[in-house]
Amino acid sequence: MKSNNQKNCHCIRAGAVFLYFRIMNRIQTFIVYAALLFICTSCLNAQQSTKGRTDLTVSQFKEYLAKNPTTILLDVRTPEEFTAGHLKNAVNIPVNDTDFEAKVSKFDKTQVVMVYCRSGHRSVMASGKLLTLGFVSILNLEKGINSWQAAGEQTVK
Repeated sequence: MKSNNQKNCHCIRAGAVFLYFRIMNRIQTFIVYAALLFICTSCLNAQQSTKGRTDLTVSQFKEYLAKNPTTILLDVRTPEEFTAGHLKNAVNIPVNDTDFEAKVSKFDKTQVVMVYCRSGHRSVMASGKLLTLGFVSILNLEKGINSWQAAGEQTVK
């Protein structure tokens, strides 16, 4: 006959095994949900970048600008950043200004708008606002004027 200590030992082992499998099941569930969240987020980001906004490298941006010199070139940085150096013929309308929407609404919404900032974050924000206002084609400089200067391209003051 088994002693109480042996019975308790088996119960403890069974409980530990049950707890182990329960924890492993929760970890697997977490991993599955995390993977699904990553996939869904990736899909949303891909959709956002293809609905009216095209991200261009420095060479693509420069080439388009050279072929289309009358295109609206929008610098969405602060006036201080703009004064320190900007692309030739750029118009400065800071995306964080309260009247950003009113100022850009004066542009022809059917024309291509080329937009840039310092590193690419604010220009993506501005692109979203422009698309919401009804602009149909936005060309965004990837990584902003930082990438432009890193590629050895010129700015004006």
